[in-house]
Amino acid sequence: MLRKNWIDEFSPQNAFEIEYELSRFHHSKGGEGYSKAVELVKSVVGDSNILKYPAGVNCEGWKIPKGWNLNGGFLKVNGKYVISDLKLSPISAIFMSSPTNGIQNLQLVDVGSGEKEKDYEGKNVRGKAILANGDISRVYDLGVEKFGAKCVLSYFMRFQVKSIERTPELLSHAVNYTSFPSYVKEGIFGFALSYDQYKKIKKQFKNGAVEIKALIDSDEGNNVLEVLEARLGRRSSKKLVILTAHLCHPRPGANDNASGSALLAEIARVLRKAEIDREVIALWVPEMYGTISYLRDHDYDFDFGINLDMVGEDQDKTKSVLQVSSTPWSIPSIVSDLLYANLQNDNFKMVTGRYFEGSDHFIFTDATIGVGATSLTQFPDRFYHTSEDTPDKSSIESFKWIGEGVLNSLFDVTYDFPKTVSSKVQANVAKEFVENHTRSELPLVRKWISYMAREKMKQLEKYTKVETLKKMLAPYSREAEEAQGLVNRQYLRKVKGPIQDVWMNEKDREWFFEVVRRIPEFRSFKYELLNFMELGISFENSTELAKREFEIDQNVVEDAKYYLDRLAEEGIIRYGR
Repeated sequence: MLRKNWIDEFSPQNAFEIEYELSRFHHSKGGEGYSKAVELVKSVVGDSNILKYPAGVNCEGWKIPKGWNLNGGFLKVNGKYVISDLKLSPISAIFMSSPTNGIQNLQLVDVGSGEKEKDYEGKNVRGKAILANGDISRVYDLGVEKFGAKCVLSYFMRFQVKSIERTPELLSHAVNYTSFPSYVKEGIFGFALSYDQYKKIKKQFKNGAVEIKALIDSDEGNNVLEVLEARLGRRSSKKLVILTAHLCHPRPGANDNASGSALLAEIARVLRKAEIDREVIALWVPEMYGTISYLRDHDYDFDFGINLDMVGEDQDKTKSVLQVSSTPWSIPSIVSDLLYANLQNDNFKMVTGRYFEGSDHFIFTDATIGVGATSLTQFPDRFYHTSEDTPDKSSIESFKWIGEGVLNSLFDVTYDFPKTVSSKVQANVAKEFVENHTRSELPLVRKWISYMAREKMKQLEKYTKVETLKKMLAPYSREAEEAQGLVNRQYLRKVKGPIQDVWMNEKDREWFFEVVRRIPEFRSFKYELLNFMELGISFENSTELAKREFEIDQNVVEDAKYYLDRLAEEGIIRYGR
């Protein structure tokens, strides 16, 4: 009866309406719109605290950007408006752009992708504006840092996927969310263009010189990171649970991530009214930066974490699939298996079985924090990070599906773990074990897979009988023991949490850009490499385990060594070979 009361109280319609209201704000960190969004969520969840952390500082190796608040601006090219008023389309200003301090008249230089030095050969861009269609971080490193450009007009779409019609040609009118890196210099500004705008400007070079007239009115806002914390439930012998959603991103930002913030607000409202018999902390944060700032001075022993990021999608419109992120191999946990069991529904598309970083759960799953956390993320999404991410692309049915799945999972581990759910969780653990163990030829990897399955079984045993799973895993108990014998926790890092890449110099960033082009999975690999090494596992074994986890076939040993050597040189880790 109590479970039914939770589900009856939950209102997916309310979550959808909160998302709609949130999507009207431009949620830049430290900005006026972000503060309004915090107040809106606070009005829904009731008693909660707005925690304020300094912006523009270093925190556990992360460079927290200064606050950024956009008041307005425009862009003209050869005397004609391309962007008439940034108040109407704030996504058209590149995040972290400095104020222009009046109207700027600049020559525009076409640098192609802007990602390679040859793009700038024979072109003087110093003090000028550049037109580029490459990765904005790389364009900044070369065009601004190396060659001295002052302004960037950017067209760049991440995660192009033709099968879901996410290509420049098929979303030609959409403006992509674009941000300068956190280490951007003062005085640099820029505009994000749609593909149609980009092509139109590019054609103008055929007729001679191109000039821009630009204005950006921005400031540092309140220059703080605001984290909303709601403490729910009653103290008990059960460990705390952490629920997170990031509240930042440009307007409209409906599915990413007004939907996650809205659903968390509605879940928090239900848990408060139900007075859940365990402590739950709900956090609405500026993505990544707010979470690492919070964890710097909050050292709780969390049982597990659930992150809600892009949960509202109408899958027919966005062509999305719900990704239930597994926890990394270095931190085995049943949290993703439990949610996957409670979310099984033939009316929706869903997958699990692989860890991905990229949202706030990633901070918790670092070995220095060690919390088994999952993210519920519908991805890929045709309209991801574009001006087309509007509430009409969301679905009340999606809110109902995912919201009830989270509430049922919380109920399971707090009050009653049904046999049907237990069977599904055990079946998923067994399935992943068999698939990974079967395709792994290396004894080291097979041992670790056995160890992970045994750890999940032990966690599950706290709530339900696991005789079937225990019998299946019995022949591999020696493998699991040998893997556990590799673990001898060491403290490799001098910081808490994942290591952000801001320590890199120009040479490092060029190296990393080329490595990720060659091995896209290297971005995740390097985090997991450090996780395994924090557990006391040798470099050789850590490299092999992380390679197999992310299915990397290429040789990454030299790149891994370079990465560790540079971290040691920068004084971030204690490492020598």
